[in-house]
Amino acid sequence: MTQSPIVPLDMSQRRRFLRLSLASAGAVSLSSFLAACGSDGDDDRPADEPPAETPPPGETPPVDPPAPTSPFAQMSELRAADENGVMLPDGFSSRIVARSGVAPLAGAEPWHGAPDGGACYPTADGGWIYVSNAELALGADGRPAGGVGALRFDSNGELVDSYPILKGTGGNCAGGPTPWGTWLSCEEFEFEPGGPEEALIGRAAGLVWECDPHTPWVDGQVGRSFPALGAFAHEAVCVDAENRTLYLSEDASGGRFYRFVCDASDWPANRDRPRMQSGKLQVLQISALPHDAEVVAAAAANGVDLNAPCAVQWLDVVSPEQGQGYTRVMERLAGRTPPGTEFPKCEGTWFFNGIVYFTTQSNHRIWAYDVANETVEVIYDGNQNSVDSINYSINRPDNITVTALGEIIAVEDGGNLEVGVVRLDGTSQAIARLVGHENSETTGVALSPDGTRLYFSSQRGTTGDSADGVTFEILLPSPAR
Repeated sequence: MTQSPIVPLDMSQRRRFLRLSLASAGAVSLSSFLAACGSDGDDDRPADEPPAETPPPGETPPVDPPAPTSPFAQMSELRAADENGVMLPDGFSSRIVARSGVAPLAGAEPWHGAPDGGACYPTADGGWIYVSNAELALGADGRPAGGVGALRFDSNGELVDSYPILKGTGGNCAGGPTPWGTWLSCEEFEFEPGGPEEALIGRAAGLVWECDPHTPWVDGQVGRSFPALGAFAHEAVCVDAENRTLYLSEDASGGRFYRFVCDASDWPANRDRPRMQSGKLQVLQISALPHDAEVVAAAAANGVDLNAPCAVQWLDVVSPEQGQGYTRVMERLAGRTPPGTEFPKCEGTWFFNGIVYFTTQSNHRIWAYDVANETVEVIYDGNQNSVDSINYSINRPDNITVTALGEIIAVEDGGNLEVGVVRLDGTSQAIARLVGHENSETTGVALSPDGTRLYFSSQRGTTGDSADGVTFEILLPSPAR
């Protein structure tokens, strides 16, 4: 297997890498990056160091494996919509793998409504499983109507099974895959403590739930939630295993970006996963901005350039056992300032190579938090995109994933209902656009483990009704790996 180039952790070096990478059809190799950053290869070796050995006569010299390439590096403009209503570049093709209310296979349960966040997992036979949240809040009986469904594919990409893996939850928006192979599903709604909704279902809402993609749900079982990860309008979560930290986004008008730092007892060095029960729940605060201020407006008022690295602090939340939206209201009523910078409509998040990426849909931005240097900055701003452009790209980024090369794949909540890529050189382009889905949103973007397929959903289909969601598969012209 070829090794992907390592995207530098330091953001200033990463920018240089981004400019170099994918400048042509292929990606720049790590050795090329090192040379571009100041290394002259063998010319930098000490004077007394002998040159590299050459192979004996008649022996074939070793050949470096080809640098990995990306199917998203050079794409044509989007072509007319195919029979599934999907506009795609040349060489890409689509199929529908599931529709809400319809059993994907004979004998399976109907596919859930309002499909949202998703991810893919490898299976032992060389296939994979695609999981998808159901962003359905409360049913007619007042109880949670959401959950998570799974589609299992064999090594040839044929759908061979479909089953739920979580029930009894509500508003399952996005979430995130874990390094230990499970899916964390996030509820995106919050009750007032002690209110009628909480009394009805007997628990707080806006929690994170864990489920196993390989294990079908059995009616009567009870899902596992993690109140220590907070109760708020959860959108997505990602895991930095090296630093024993989870990062979480809040999809609300006054939302925050959070982290949960596990205690040593919660994630001991000898365990490959945390208990997610004991640690500190904290919010991100840009140091140069006032607390409880909307990030873009506050930056403009205080002369802070969000396109450059901004130092941050992590502040403990107030009353971590309570709903955070409610707690902020109570703090303001008491004349106190809630901690944290406001990132309105904070949506998808993904951890990759020391960087935590997250999106803010309402102001069209993708952000990067540098874990080692504790800085955050805007790395993509969709405000300048033209709605009339055939390659409209990404205007209202929502769920995201990151390829093995470091490209960011995002879906849109609004905009032109597109799936788009932000390449390593900072350019962006639409991968797919839905036609006739104007009252929907694109969700659940995920790559198959072999990189040959890209999954996403139209949450409300062509009718705008959550009962009419559609889940798509895009066959890529070459593997994204």
